[in-house]
Parts: sequence; C-alpha cells; structure tokens
Amino acid sequence: MIGFIVNPVAGNGKGKEIWDHLEQNLRQQGAVYHVRKTSREGEAENLAVELIEKEGVNKIIAVGGDGTVHEVVNGMYQTGKGCLLGHVAAGSGNDFSRGHSLSNDPIQAIERIMSDKREKVIDLLKINGRLAVNSVGAGFDGEVAKTTNEASYKKWLNRFKLGKVAYIWSVIRVLCTYRPCPVTLTVDGKVIPFERAWLITIANIPNYGGGMLICPGAVSDDGFAEICVVSNVGRLGLLRAFPQIFTGAHVNHPKIRFFRGRQILVETQRPLFVHADGEIVAQTPICVEILPKSLRICG
Repeated sequence: MIGFIVNPVAGNGKGKEIWDHLEQNLRQQGAVYHVRKTSREGEAENLAVELIEKEGVNKIIAVGGDGTVHEVVNGMYQTGKGCLLGHVAAGSGNDFSRGHSLSNDPIQAIERIMSDKREKVIDLLKINGRLAVNSVGAGFDGEVAKTTNEASYKKWLNRFKLGKVAYIWSVIRVLCTYRPCPVTLTVDGKVIPFERAWLITIANIPNYGGGMLICPGAVSDDGFAEICVVSNVGRLGLLRAFPQIFTGAHVNHPKIRFFRGRQILVETQRPLFVHADGEIVAQTPICVEILPKSLRICG
C-alpha cells in the first residue's frame, strides 16, 4: 500500500501545484493510495507514523522539500517498520532530490518510484536522537539556516523560483556579524582542535543550501560521513572562497579541511546553532553518528 505526504506550501505553493497535477494523473490510472497533507511545521513526522501504523502503508512518497523529507524519515524511523521512501521534489532547495539524481519531472519521478527498479539503501546521520538524511551543520551554516527559515524574503524569492538566492542573501547577512570561535572536533576518537572555526558540516550527500557542493566526496551509502571545517580565515577571505563551494573547488583551499568518520563529536567554546537538513534541531555540543544502510529509497 502506498501513502503520500504532501506539503502544499513547499516552494511557496509549488507543493500544492505539483500534487494537483499528480493526483489527476493517479486517478486516471486508477491508483489506490492514501494521502495526508501537512498544515503546520513538524506535522509530516506524525503523519508518517499514522500512515504506517494505521493504514499499513509500506511505501511513503514525500511531496515537498528537504524539510518534508527530513520529517517523514524521522517518522518512518520511529515505527521500525522498514518502509520505503519515495520523493517528488517541490521545495526551494531540493538537495535530497539532487543528491540522489531523482527526476525533476513529477510524473517521471512517480513512474520511477512505482517501478521499484531504482531502489537503494542509504545511510542516515543520527544527532542527539534525531535523524538527518542530507547533512548536519554547526556554526556559521547553522546560523544561516536559522536566518533563512525566519526570513520574509525566502517566500518572496520562492515566488520567482529563486530559492537559492535566499540562501545566498542569508550568507551575506550572517557574514557581517558572525564571530568564529574555538572548536574541538573528535572524529572516531581522534581529537582535532581549531582556533577560529566558522563552520562544521557533516554530510551524507555532496550538496546543501540548494546545490552547493560543500562535501564533494560524500557518498550516501559508504558507511561514512564527510566532514568539512572552515577555520582561521577572515571575513573577506571567506567571502572570496564562497563562490568556490558551488563547484567544489574549495577542496583545494588552505583554510578548509576535510575528514571522514563514523562518529563525530563537536564541542565549541560557546553554544552554536545546529541544523539537520536545514532545520534547526539543537545547539552544540553534539554527537553525530552514522547509521549505515538504514533507509530504503526509490526513484
């Protein structure tokens, strides 16, 4: 049995537009399914539990953005039932879709999901009891995520399909005021100190923030997370390096270091905001653990 969880306001209404189109197509095909629509932030998690435990679905298709996927996966994991995840991208960033080469065309995306021919099992990131499918970020990018989610210009730019610009504008805003601080990173027991760290990103896929290749070497099913740390660089230097993230060229920057690990502890001199898949979930200190082969996806 198939269940849909639809976020109508994803992408400033793109979720509703895509679902209306999909629903018409599904009805024409005589498909049998259950559907739940979210009406507030955080609801998709409970709806996923409901669909699995009350309706007996074994495949959930999330229609929305990365936030919707994040909530649905956390709900699925709560049940312990091993449900299969499909995704139709309808958000402003759509990093999950991009990171797993899912189709941008909603009808083609559904056809692929229904065929079950493109199934794979991926890792998850566990942070303080919650799960992330894409990435976890502390420091500068946590502050950027918080600023973007609270910004009025995000909705305005989404109307013109410029969601990526909202993130870039938030980066510039936060860059003017953010203060880097000492950070201690412990990767699989190895302690690595940083004097003036700007950000620590722990990634399961290469991209975040609407397509930026923050961790180009990240692989979603290899049992490791890739970690990017930016430290000991001034504001102007960081601003100059920022465009390189869109192509992954920052891997050669002398102030940017990369690590790989299964268990990552992040301790900071002051509490820093932490995001999981772009949603603020905690403050430092945090422990992030890789959960190998924990989610079945298709599409």
